Amino acid sequence: MSTVFFGGSFDPPHAGHLGVAQGALLSGRCNRIMWAPAFLPPHKLNGRRESFFHRYNMTRLLTAGLERHIVSDLEYRRRREPSYTFDILEDLNSTGEEKFQLLIGADSLLELHRWHRAQELAARFEVLTYPRPGYDVTLEVLKEHFPLESAEKLFAGCLDGKFFEISSTNLRFSMEKSANWDNIISMTPVPVAEYCRRHGLYHNLRSSK
Repeated sequence: MSTVFFGGSFDPPHAGHLGVAQGALLSGRCNRIMWAPAFLPPHKLNGRRESFFHRYNMTRLLTAGLERHIVSDLEYRRRREPSYTFDILEDLNSTGEEKFQLLIGADSLLELHRWHRAQELAARFEVLTYPRPGYDVTLEVLKEHFPLESAEKLFAGCLDGKFFEISSTNLRFSMEKSANWDNIISMTPVPVAEYCRRHGLYHNLRSSK
């Protein structure tokens, strides 16, 4: 059994996140997806974000009824400030009962060398990377930051798949400013959008149904 650790702010989770996860499964490189909303993302220590429980609940709504998708409260139980991916993968793989991989986007792969213990992470764990528009990953670029063996391993983990233009930033902006229900539900399923409206998340979300 191989499980992909799919961490992120998921603030809010959207159809693009789901497409990436489904694409990883369709690649045949993993058996299931562990969604793990971050408790305190290292790159957002000073930024605004919704509470862990809201993001966790929305992620559960996004994946409801889908086989091979689990949503974990691992980050909340750990409550590390900040929480580093290397430490999580090390803990998850420590039992040897299950193989845990990492799923990231191409933008994150190009910045992976800046991550906590990046060289060890690349050497020890399998990283699956989903394409993102505007981020061209090549072996030559990876070799600039990683030894050849690690660079080849990272490049081999790059998946083919459809580009998703949706971002949490754009979705939040749409919820805050446009209040266009059709536009909102084109980016995230109705249950997630309804949850945001019901709990008053992202300010000015109103239904125009």
